[in-house]
Amino acid sequence: MNAAPLFGRGLLLVVMPYLLAWGLLPGLLVVSLPLDVVEGVYWGQEWQWGYYKHPPLPAWVLYLFQRVLGDAGPFVLSQLCIGLTLLCVWRLGCRILGRERAAFGVLALMGVYFFTWPTIEFNHNVAQMPIWAAAVLLFHRAISDRRCRDWLLLGLVSGLGLLTKYSYIMLLAAMFLWLLVQPGLRSSLLTYRPWLGVLTMGLVFLPHLLWLAAHDFLPFSYAAARSEVAAASESRWLGPLKFLLVQLIDHLPLLLLLLIAGFWRRSRWQTPAAGSGFLFWIGLMPALLTALGAIVTGAGTRDMWGAPMWNLSGLVLASMIPVAVLTQYWRRLCLGFGIFLGVLTVLMVLFVGFKDQIRDKPSRTGWPDAALAQALQQQWQQYSACPLQLVAGNYWLAEMAAINLTPRASAIPDADLALAPWVDAERFQRQGGMLIWPAQDAYWQQMLPEAGGWDAEGELVLPWPRLPEREPLSLRWRLWLPQAECR
Repeated sequence: MNAAPLFGRGLLLVVMPYLLAWGLLPGLLVVSLPLDVVEGVYWGQEWQWGYYKHPPLPAWVLYLFQRVLGDAGPFVLSQLCIGLTLLCVWRLGCRILGRERAAFGVLALMGVYFFTWPTIEFNHNVAQMPIWAAAVLLFHRAISDRRCRDWLLLGLVSGLGLLTKYSYIMLLAAMFLWLLVQPGLRSSLLTYRPWLGVLTMGLVFLPHLLWLAAHDFLPFSYAAARSEVAAASESRWLGPLKFLLVQLIDHLPLLLLLLIAGFWRRSRWQTPAAGSGFLFWIGLMPALLTALGAIVTGAGTRDMWGAPMWNLSGLVLASMIPVAVLTQYWRRLCLGFGIFLGVLTVLMVLFVGFKDQIRDKPSRTGWPDAALAQALQQQWQQYSACPLQLVAGNYWLAEMAAINLTPRASAIPDADLALAPWVDAERFQRQGGMLIWPAQDAYWQQMLPEAGGWDAEGELVLPWPRLPEREPLSLRWRLWLPQAECR
């Protein structure tokens, strides 16, 4: 009897409702978008080849989804990334281990932390996940089938990976080392196919590289500063070891679910199946290289860097479980993971929709974003008939206001023109703009000296949407009128 259809149906029954719930419900529950989402949307609307923190691709895609689908768009995009990741893992698993083990390899990923809770908030880590999974699939096809098309596609996807986040280089390093350590694959480096892929990758990445050169490699300065902060709080050895330990802890839900399902018995396991060496190498090497790099350079690490690195965890485990055992326990596994994801979904609804009330404290998704934009618009229109096109100040406030104005404005995070290359002093003086900051923080009054003397200032008081009884949000604003006529 062919058990593959049973595995496919069970997998879909567990995973699809989860992806739909996590893609659709948060957009109905939030008042304002999460921090990373707001930042990505305001970046994306500027259509730059780079931003001061990251490469541009996730911001572009995020902006389009938010523009088309509104506040639901970022959450739909996040789960679309997870769905595409699972699809690529499924395809790879079918190639190496067969459909039954591939199904388990996908199901098991839903017990890995990075595939659930962090995906509420779309960011560059979530955006990397399908790209890493697609690249691994294409790499396996390229070295197995030796077709030029696969190397070209791998080059294209790798270029997109570098346009997503620079840590993609860890996957590139792992793939290159695999070619070196496999005697049968070393000779492929002497053929033209891999180098066509490298050329394709370089061409895709080239516009961003030119942007980096023109902007003093801003993202690297940002990354170095964050790394120094992380390195200062941990030793050269303990930091990387902590990074690896946290990656293991992020797999604990998966391991606990397997133990509950009965996989604590030795008889449930076998030696890794043929072809699984590839899975172990590509599945583990990026994290190990990250830790090694931190030890060698003394740089700090961030736990969330591991988000895209564990797409193969489920397949690694699947390679050590006999198909007969999976067939015997499949219904139990689906039930266990289904209950786990159902409980997690309830917790997500409570977290996203009612966290403010539970903690009696405003969260990022409970800010009065629309009211803030409307209030700024009203103040601006009292002084100018021109549209408000520039908002500076506290990065959260400025970005949130900018993407909620009609028409949308450009944001100047931290009121620092160096972080917003699309704005210079000449544009600010020509179009005018507003500076906003928390009323209790006098630091912001000294910002934007490039703009010269301001024309008006005042205060805004806005109630918290979910906590109307709480002390309202108090903000200060300052206004510079346009020096050019409206067109």
